[in-house]
Amino acid sequence: MKPLYRFCWLLIRGFMAVFCRLKIIGIENVPKTGALILASNHISAVDPPFLGSSVNRQLFYMAKKELFGKFVLGPLIKRLNTVPVNRGVFDRNALQTSMKILKNGGGLIMFPEGTRSKTGNLGKGKPGIGMLARSAIVPIVPAYIHNSKAFHKILFTGKRLIIVFGEPIGIEWIKSVKDEKDGYREIAAEVMERIKKLRAQVPKKS
Repeated sequence: MKPLYRFCWLLIRGFMAVFCRLKIIGIENVPKTGALILASNHISAVDPPFLGSSVNRQLFYMAKKELFGKFVLGPLIKRLNTVPVNRGVFDRNALQTSMKILKNGGGLIMFPEGTRSKTGNLGKGKPGIGMLARSAIVPIVPAYIHNSKAFHKILFTGKRLIIVFGEPIGIEWIKSVKDEKDGYREIAAEVMERIKKLRAQVPKKS
């Protein structure tokens, strides 16, 4: 890991462990090396750093372009492997940058739903993740993050932050899907189904 990334990783990991009572399930499902897409549900602005700091490897992130103009946050995320994305349009630059990351053996965090869920319910996966995975031919590791939306209250509620990682969707299956829009939608649907199954592993009282 780069020094700044490592520092932030340790800081966030320590915070999650002490103040959020972090519990990680299935970390063995995340390859320590090689290209991959880590696909998770999305319920809070802290999901990207929380997910990244729960994995023992350096990852890349995608964030809306507007964040890069923020006074403090912008310069920081530029140095922390963050790819700017124009939301609502087909962003060719973001796609090309993401492809380059994967082709170079990097890991990329993506949220298939495309935006945060206000209710916590799982939405429909968008085909973008399917297009990227099918084009780069990389495995997808599904993940489910629980209680990140109210992370600042966890210490006082008895709840805990739980992150579950599932078995990767392998490249052989990815390659078997047609390299077209229907195929991309099929991949996105499979990812969301896997995330749904991971949600069932979270204890009901957590």
